[in-house]
Amino acid sequence: MARHLIIGDGTTRGTANPVEDGAITIQKMSASGPTDLIIGESIIDAPQIRIVGGGKDGKNIVTPWIYGKDVIDFSGKSYVAPTAHTGTVVASGSNSSSAGTVVVKFVKTSGPRTEFFSFSTEIASGQNNTTSGTDIHDAFEALNNIPDWLNPLAGNSSGTVTFSGALRGDAAQSGNTWDYEPVVFNVILESSDVGTQVFTANSGVADAATGYGDGFAVRAFEESLQGTSHGFYMRGHLPKQPTLESATGTNYDMYSIVATKDGSSASQINGVDNLIEINVAAKEGDGDSAIFEAKLNGYFAGVFPSVVL
Repeated sequence: MARHLIIGDGTTRGTANPVEDGAITIQKMSASGPTDLIIGESIIDAPQIRIVGGGKDGKNIVTPWIYGKDVIDFSGKSYVAPTAHTGTVVASGSNSSSAGTVVVKFVKTSGPRTEFFSFSTEIASGQNNTTSGTDIHDAFEALNNIPDWLNPLAGNSSGTVTFSGALRGDAAQSGNTWDYEPVVFNVILESSDVGTQVFTANSGVADAATGYGDGFAVRAFEESLQGTSHGFYMRGHLPKQPTLESATGTNYDMYSIVATKDGSSASQINGVDNLIEINVAAKEGDGDSAIFEAKLNGYFAGVFPSVVL
């Protein structure tokens, strides 16, 4: 499947050519060349279209031309924030009757390989559950070797300590930025010799979710497609990366258009890439994004359900 991505930042589309930096538009093929699609124009009015974005380098970023009749899917999804995976250690039971050590272990289960990390906390005799939970929390945040896949800040509430996996874009204790999918991990109570008091580890209190349209995820998607959009394939030979259009601090609504290359209702050429997938990241809730959406809904009226984000 040939994949393409156009990114807008909410800039109003006017009449400039090239398209204004950050603006997105839909162009139709006319007798005089490409011109902007008008709200309400349909597949009959404009058999062939493409999506165009204004690039920061003053050049248009364009998708291939597609025939409206060849489109087999038009859909979209509003921005959904990613969710971090969490686990807890809970102190319960009576006050500690003797001092001891609690050892907590983390096992990273997502990604290409399993990774492990553990730390220990000294618990004094005679402590209640809340104080013991605070000791575990403070011992964790005092560490200087927390792996990048764990958020270096923990939560603490009445004896319950909450640990979180890294989300894309999170700052790690090492100073690195986590550039991958949300981490999934297990929490294990490796050992405890504290008298009377009970410590319980719970994994998956909140499940990891990638979300949709997060700026960091769109940035990763854009970088993965720069070979298609800019010919940035052999990065050792072309060390200067093209200008990135995405903004990691922006939330995006996402639109998808999938068309066949041969006009069939589904991919019919066995073993050959026969689909064109066009993705558009439009600034969440922006008025100019709504205009772009209205053009698409008008174009596909009666063919696909309206997409309202």
